[in-house]
Amino acid sequence: MDTSAFRQAHAHILRIMPLIQHAAEGRLRYPYLTVTYGQHYGGHIYCWDNHHMTLRFAAAGEPEQMCYFVDNMLSFQTASGYVPCVINIADGGSGAISNFHAQPFLAQNAAIYTMLTGDAAWAETVFPKLKKYLSYWLEKHAAPFGLCRWRYPYMSGFDNEIAATVFPPDTIISPDLNAWLYLELRSMAYLAGMQHDVSAQQDYHCRAETLKKAINTYLWDDEFGTYAAYDLCAGQCRVSWGDGTLSGEVGQYAYLSCPALIPLFARLAEPERAQRMIKNYVLNPDHFRSPYGIRSMSKSSEYYNQARWGNPPRYGDHRRLTNSNWQGPVWIPLNWFVFHALLYYGFVVEAEQLADDTFKVIAMSVKQCGFMRENFHAETGEPLYADNFASWNILADLMPDYLPGGKPKLSLFAFEK
Repeated sequence: MDTSAFRQAHAHILRIMPLIQHAAEGRLRYPYLTVTYGQHYGGHIYCWDNHHMTLRFAAAGEPEQMCYFVDNMLSFQTASGYVPCVINIADGGSGAISNFHAQPFLAQNAAIYTMLTGDAAWAETVFPKLKKYLSYWLEKHAAPFGLCRWRYPYMSGFDNEIAATVFPPDTIISPDLNAWLYLELRSMAYLAGMQHDVSAQQDYHCRAETLKKAINTYLWDDEFGTYAAYDLCAGQCRVSWGDGTLSGEVGQYAYLSCPALIPLFARLAEPERAQRMIKNYVLNPDHFRSPYGIRSMSKSSEYYNQARWGNPPRYGDHRRLTNSNWQGPVWIPLNWFVFHALLYYGFVVEAEQLADDTFKVIAMSVKQCGFMRENFHAETGEPLYADNFASWNILADLMPDYLPGGKPKLSLFAFEK
């Protein structure tokens, strides 16, 4: 391990963690964390950012940040089960874009917290609300084949992910959403078991296994050997341009993008498939692996770019005319997800190298700017956008804990315990 880069990254993360902690204020009833400690994004909770931030605080001995997060989010739940994905001190979630449902991390967060603390009483209080929240996902975002879909690409957090950016809304079934929902269902089964609700536990477990089968049936492209988005209009997975108008290798990997990586993190792939995908794409420098981590899109895609701001989706909401760019740059959460997938599927040396590259790119950013940014140029390591960034980047210094000989402070897969 590159101990110098790790020490620099670790020291910076420890320095900024107190700066993103805030007492309850305004419409937020519980203490909360902000994604930056600068002038932007203050007073807001963003679902998937905050989920990952609370994991870092839990590892530092503050698991209460996890229940604060879940309680803050669920305090704005409506009778339908809907939970705003973004909430804030000024108006709660009422000013958010309508139908932007909280990304599927709340059950995972609650399960990990409960496993860490043994707080079954708290889990019992939030379980009915989590049931309604997850039912909203499974019913309102339902797609064919027993799968689910994002309504707009930004709702995934991968703001301008290429397949959902190019094709019309509701026509793309993305592997990331369904992988997250699988983890949510497994987490709900765990929480039901904590309450000795055998019927609910079995129901959620069966639904998770059914979803797993659908993911591996419809969202795996065996020709290319990768998970991919399913195009309902074409009736097939979308890796290549694939309409017969282009010859040779042009457009062959046009839509090979970061959502394909999430089923590996969720441990959905059988070993043979995982080995194939990891060797051919994840670790391949022509695709996802850059010297600075994991690209958000295959380098072999014609859409691959390193713009500081991503182009908005052609069918996107008019209120979102700029997006964070997920069409090429390296993002720390992708490094985190792939790191854990590599370890699970037996690529230990490669996981350690990815951790080293993560520390190096963070150390470069801190040295150059004095802070982390949210993403990095995949070919040069240059910090690209968002000053004084914290968010999920603060997970990076936990990576060594999961390597052989380390002592992880929390399990990301509570349901396996």
